[in-house]
Amino acid sequence: MNCKRGTIHVLSPKYCADIHGDTLISIKTDEPIGPLTVLCVSLINGTLCDTVAAELIPDHDGTASFVFPAENHPHGPITIRICGGEGPTRDVCHLQLYNTSGNRDIEHAEHTPLPEDIRKLGLKLVYLDDFDSDDLSISRDDPKSRYYSHKPGGGDFSQMRFSDFESDVNPFSHKDTFIRIRADLEKGSSGLISCVKEDGSGFSACAPCYFECRMIGPNAIGSWPAFWLINNHVHRGLHVPVDELDTIEAYGLEDLDHQNQVGYYCTSHRWNQGKHETTDPDPDCFYDMTNNGNHLNWDMCFHTYGTLITEDETVYYCDGEPIFRHPTQPISKKDPFFFMLNLAVGGNGWPVDISRYGKIDLYADFIRVYARE
Repeated sequence: MNCKRGTIHVLSPKYCADIHGDTLISIKTDEPIGPLTVLCVSLINGTLCDTVAAELIPDHDGTASFVFPAENHPHGPITIRICGGEGPTRDVCHLQLYNTSGNRDIEHAEHTPLPEDIRKLGLKLVYLDDFDSDDLSISRDDPKSRYYSHKPGGGDFSQMRFSDFESDVNPFSHKDTFIRIRADLEKGSSGLISCVKEDGSGFSACAPCYFECRMIGPNAIGSWPAFWLINNHVHRGLHVPVDELDTIEAYGLEDLDHQNQVGYYCTSHRWNQGKHETTDPDPDCFYDMTNNGNHLNWDMCFHTYGTLITEDETVYYCDGEPIFRHPTQPISKKDPFFFMLNLAVGGNGWPVDISRYGKIDLYADFIRVYARE
């Protein structure tokens, strides 16, 4: 499982800890890698910007520390990136924290505009979970719950197992106005929520429809945060023909030569559809987030990710802007879709190592679906 622990470690606070106000952050490097640069997102004149929080020169024993002014940074989940070295010695440590102080101006859903295309189509809001309630309503067995904690029809894919809300390794929690899904190395658990249950009951929508989620994910080797759609009848089993639309698949440091890769994948899969799987390449797109308005990656701040399905086109969005489109596939035109949100770790053959952190977190602010009433 291990492939690289890194040379930069945070001694305090603990990874994924709550912080408030001025916070002392202590660092140690395993080997000399020279000066360190500390980066974090700030809200400046109403715009999110990546800013330098500190520049450090470790002592002879590799230790360094600085005071992080949490009040000057966004409230809620934040990621502090500590960078050092060059070439083969380069390392980036992603320190996930939860800021209980800080700026709340960007916290709420109304700051994310609905794409103009959806308004033109006259689609109406038919599903909303803004995670304001501390009742997460997630269950493996309760038919009255809002979410199911596994992939319907089988095929859970995380190397660290998708675990249940009712279990002693529960990966789900509610924090302010967010749902948190945690992957925990010690517990061997990670999490997925599905709005359709194992028996096919739950929420789904037919084209034309638009699904979106506002989220921030972790960036650790092998982490796999995703928001994705699949046809409702997948609950019948793994061999049923279905379309899968991956609104965002974000791969945490999946290739050690690409530690600073800034972007994610949108992909369409046509499962169990005979010749299409061997003769027609599935449409996909790597979206370079340096092309986004604020150039901030999916692990640095919240973004809103969406997929629109019409009879003609399937279009993927980031923060209300279309980034990729392809013709709508035949199954997508007629069969309803439902959504899943997950934090997987591994499961697709790439290197996995979250041992530096021990635990990593995905936060979602809301999930919305628009369709014809």
